Amino acid sequence: MMQLHAVPIAILIAYVVLTLVVANVVLRRRLGADHFLAAGRQLPMFMVLVIILGDWLGGGATIGVSQRGYTEGIVAWLYPISIGIALFALAFTMAARFRRMGAVTVPEVMGRLFDEKTRLASSIFIALAYFTLGITQIIAGGALLTSLLGVDKWLADLLSALVFLLIVVAGGLHSIALVNFIQCIVIFAGMACALFFSLRLIGGSAIEGLRMLVHGLPPSFWSFGSISPVTWSGEVLSTVFACFAAQAAVTGIFAAKDTKAAVGGTWIASALIIPIGVVYVLVGMCARVHFGSELPYGLTAGPAMILELNPVVAGIALCGILAAVISTGPLCFLAPTQIIMRDIYSVYINRHESDSRMLLLSRLLSAALIAAGLIIGILLYDLLKAIFWAFTLRCGIAVLLLSAAYLGARRVSEDGAFFSLVLGFIVMIVWSVLGSPYGIHIAIPTIVSVFVGAVVITVFRKRRAPLSQETHQAFYLRQTPAAGDEGRTGAGADLSAKQANG
Repeated sequence: MMQLHAVPIAILIAYVVLTLVVANVVLRRRLGADHFLAAGRQLPMFMVLVIILGDWLGGGATIGVSQRGYTEGIVAWLYPISIGIALFALAFTMAARFRRMGAVTVPEVMGRLFDEKTRLASSIFIALAYFTLGITQIIAGGALLTSLLGVDKWLADLLSALVFLLIVVAGGLHSIALVNFIQCIVIFAGMACALFFSLRLIGGSAIEGLRMLVHGLPPSFWSFGSISPVTWSGEVLSTVFACFAAQAAVTGIFAAKDTKAAVGGTWIASALIIPIGVVYVLVGMCARVHFGSELPYGLTAGPAMILELNPVVAGIALCGILAAVISTGPLCFLAPTQIIMRDIYSVYINRHESDSRMLLLSRLLSAALIAAGLIIGILLYDLLKAIFWAFTLRCGIAVLLLSAAYLGARRVSEDGAFFSLVLGFIVMIVWSVLGSPYGIHIAIPTIVSVFVGAVVITVFRKRRAPLSQETHQAFYLRQTPAAGDEGRTGAGADLSAKQANG
């Protein structure tokens, strides 16, 4: 029978209470729908940073990679390294563009670049992707709480979902940004404790622990050759491309007070994300040395290893993992809320809804999505596979954004954008049903089909309407800065009008 861990539980409860108190401070302020969905577009750089980190530092980057480190070794490093590369590319190419567009959602940008049907298709794909990711965060939080409390999975998932609900409903994006600032501090403290004391446990000291990892594990654990290059390259591509349509992360860019904050926050996030993931992979590898091929009580590698440590250290380290989950989970349910309210409700149902009612509906929708995610999450167990599937849904949108930026708007028409997205979705489903033939990750045929489809269809169905002057300036040109926007657009942000329109 699983034992209760009183000291780690007490520390974790105190931490959750502190998190909820900070989140609900926002309730004392009078909020509007724009504040709930976009924090009034006043986030400073450090809050942009924690929003972006919050999107990517979830169960996949902690519990998921530690488990993969336990079973496969350093192959699990591909995930955090891919995220770092993706955020670097986002900062270099699109971050300033996104901020200058003045949008709230990625589908809104797609609508301005193409048309309403492309906006609707993007809305469905991204909302579905983030809802899927939200479910994985409920699963991750539940897995952690199950290991601590010794309760059934359904109850642990319920507690995890309840924390997400209280944070999101409290104050939307501003509430999440405040909470994530605390989470990031706790994550770094937790990961340092987890790795340092895990190495000491298996080797007597951190240095000897590293030697144990090198000499105590099979050579395959230190090789990337355990999986096919076409498979891991697909995983990397899917993560990199998905970043450009990462609504939860990009919402921090949209909400930044200026382009300097938007681009700077993205640059810093790209540098910080890699070491966090690498650390948790090493914790999983420590678990392999310590436990062998069988983990106790059916736990995943990260929590199992941490619970072997000193109770106080274990409490701090587990807070780090829970902080990663809490930083991501609420964002994953706020993102589809933003999209449904901004790109579907406000476009197709009621264009003139009052601000107070928009706020109420946003809160109710967030709660409904979390409740639905809980029900589905109780029935699901896999984590990283669901994450990569959700990433692939966003890859096609990223292909179109980058194509419009670097090939020019006239080379990707409205019909080319819409029908290539549909084609990419069909290819993704077919490739999944076929079981990824030849080990080729589903992201590769999806990306190729969207790009080729967009270019070929545009040859036969030309662009019908030029970009508006406002959209053209925001997406392509170095423009005069608006008030409060210091005109620093970031590297790679500008193209000439000639390049943009061919």
